[in-house]
Amino acid sequence: MERRYIVHGALPAFGAACCFACMATMVKLASVDASSQVLVFLRSIFGLIIIAPFALARGGEFLRTTRTKIHFLRALMSIAALSCFYFAVSEIGLAEAILLNASSPLFIGLFAIFMLGEHLDRRSILALVIGFCGVLLLLKPGTQLFQFSATVGAFAGVFIALAKIMIRQMADTEPVLRTVFYFGVYSSVLSAVPLFWLWQTPSLQAVAWMAVAAIFASAGQMLMTYAFTHNRAAQVAPFSYFTVVFGGIVGWLFWRELPDLISILGGGLVIVGCLSMVLRPQQRDPWRQPQVVEGPR
Repeated sequence: MERRYIVHGALPAFGAACCFACMATMVKLASVDASSQVLVFLRSIFGLIIIAPFALARGGEFLRTTRTKIHFLRALMSIAALSCFYFAVSEIGLAEAILLNASSPLFIGLFAIFMLGEHLDRRSILALVIGFCGVLLLLKPGTQLFQFSATVGAFAGVFIALAKIMIRQMADTEPVLRTVFYFGVYSSVLSAVPLFWLWQTPSLQAVAWMAVAAIFASAGQMLMTYAFTHNRAAQVAPFSYFTVVFGGIVGWLFWRELPDLISILGGGLVIVGCLSMVLRPQQRDPWRQPQVVEGPR
């Protein structure tokens, strides 16, 4: 394994997976004392506080954009994804919530047909079938093990897929820092609206957990974006699913969460399906463009 790949690919991708797992752990800890709507607002505010100094330092010319509408829509989709993911984290196992959140490549495969005009070959269709079979096993519809919160968690993958497609559409004009900055601005405003009706004062401990979660999430996004920007997707994408492994270990250590055999099988199928979609040989590699790579947030 060459040194350049280790330094610029494997290590930052592995570090990002660790950061995202730590972020999800902070959210689960904070969910004990605060609602998911409040947690989303805190995540947005703290994320903006972290990124704003770097963006504002670049000046007004750097912040000027002609893609205001798509920035807003991307933030709306990401806020919906965060709401679903945080709710799932508070209700089901940490690893399962992370895995459902990470199912976005499956939905990208479907949405890209209509939004980007991409064509799916037989291999891609098979990957989608395998992946969605895994999602169904995780949700367990029609059985006594079915959980509504897991269905909500699956919608996080749907909304992340839409957000990623919008980011790809902006990649020709919008640099990473500007994209992250406008996400912070719009997400802070959008996540504040429901709180006029749903506000619950969080504990200081919950606020502290979310501040740490925002740091881990920002670090994870930067590390993963760096890894994807400097390497082919096939070299980096598999590291994304280490987050699920780390989440499973943390969930077992702190909450004694152990997935059943159906969930393990479903999780395996989701990972196989997602990686097959990401690593399609005929797929143009969108990650070669500098852009934000969204993982669990």
